[in-house]
Amino acid sequence: MIKSDFSEFAKIIKEFITLFDELIPIEQEKLDAAVKNRVTFVEECMHKEQAAVLRLRGLEQKREKEQTELGMENYRFRQILEEIPEETASILRPLFEQLSQQVQTLQSLNESARDSIEVNLHVIQSSLATDHTGRDTYSASGKRNAPDNKKHFTSRKV
Repeated sequence: MIKSDFSEFAKIIKEFITLFDELIPIEQEKLDAAVKNRVTFVEECMHKEQAAVLRLRGLEQKREKEQTELGMENYRFRQILEEIPEETASILRPLFEQLSQQVQTLQSLNESARDSIEVNLHVIQSSLATDHTGRDTYSASGKRNAPDNKKHFTSRKV
């Protein structure tokens, strides 16, 4: 049976919105740092994200528990809106839409940051692969690349 009091559920959705309000600027900062190749800032953002992910997991557990108590276990938000009275749906619909928009924004920022980081890693790997300074380098697989002494000026015969 479906319960009619969705106030606690709405409160949990608002907590998700607040969390995403905090996460989006962090993800934007990470993207900016990745584009500018500022590794320490990227790392700081990732630490902040890890803390937020723990909070996100806790909220997700609260949401699942509340949905079970409401008799709507495993329902998607759209399914919930279809099953509840219109006056309750009119309260939840804007919250769901706002949360959905935030999730899309965060995913877009995350994909852009990941792409930028991957490009930076590729540039580093390419640079290491063509390093001719006489030092040992390593391939992407971790295999040692010995320096090519034939080209070094000290390897010429006198």
